[in-house]
Amino acid sequence: MHPVDLDTYVVPTNALEAFVNVCVGWINSNLVGALVPGLQRIGKSMAVDYFVTNYQKWLGNSVGVVSAEVLFHKGGISEGAFWGDLLKSMKRPTKKRSPEERRELFVGRLVEAASRSEKKKVIIFLDEAQLLDDSLFKLMIGVHNELWRIYRIKCVCILVGQPELETLASTFIAEGKRQIVGRYMADTYVFQPLTGITDFEAAVECYDLHLHHPVGGPSFTEHFAPMPWAAGYRLTSDADMIFERIVQARTDNGLPEGQGMTMQGFTTLMNHILINLLPNLKPGGHLHPDDIDEAIIATNCMIFEQQEALLATA
Repeated sequence: MHPVDLDTYVVPTNALEAFVNVCVGWINSNLVGALVPGLQRIGKSMAVDYFVTNYQKWLGNSVGVVSAEVLFHKGGISEGAFWGDLLKSMKRPTKKRSPEERRELFVGRLVEAASRSEKKKVIIFLDEAQLLDDSLFKLMIGVHNELWRIYRIKCVCILVGQPELETLASTFIAEGKRQIVGRYMADTYVFQPLTGITDFEAAVECYDLHLHHPVGGPSFTEHFAPMPWAAGYRLTSDADMIFERIVQARTDNGLPEGQGMTMQGFTTLMNHILINLLPNLKPGGHLHPDDIDEAIIATNCMIFEQQEALLATA
């Protein structure tokens, strides 16, 4: 099946490019930890997966890169659950029960990644990091110290999560927890949604220029509208109109200006356009605003922005 049908592709947006550039800068410096907060569903986890998969394009074999996810536990996160969750998210699940054994396996995974690198340096992205508390940060500091003391491995920890992550940094600073702040919060990059026509047009253009299936094959636009494509149609030519209909729908739904569009909302809408509208397009024609209005309603593509607006007023 096509990646659009499966919804398994990554759009190289301006926000994704900025994220990559910031992370590469951090990794090439002596920084040991940084924060990437951002609203839900704007593409942070997707950006992490993209970086982990493609990091050698920008960093070669100089470092090793892994990612893991912190999971929520209703009664709080115990040490054993913490290490177990990290291993599971790294596709290294274990039946070992003791926290010590799980921790040893986690350290081993980092050593393994670093040992294949030229600089003996490992980068770990921790997703949903807003769930970390003081005790879990101290556990990570212990791992960081062990990697250097025993293996002479440098570790960079990039914490990715909801906006509360930034609040957590402010709290630790106020409480004087200098070790945690110094290790893991030396810098902050706020991940951005699609904001404004420039970001939107650049994202839509990817379907014409940068997204192909299979690799080297037809662009996504060409795949779903081969005859219009041959006649010169490009999805970018309708980007302004699509954006205008989204802006109008946001106004009609009382959403605040400047909030931006989530990546999930964007791809959900674009998938609908590609699958349901482009195949019916005639050579020389363009998408109709009424069809875009119907697509916006059918996909409920603004649901996450609506949730954020409600949270902001709570």
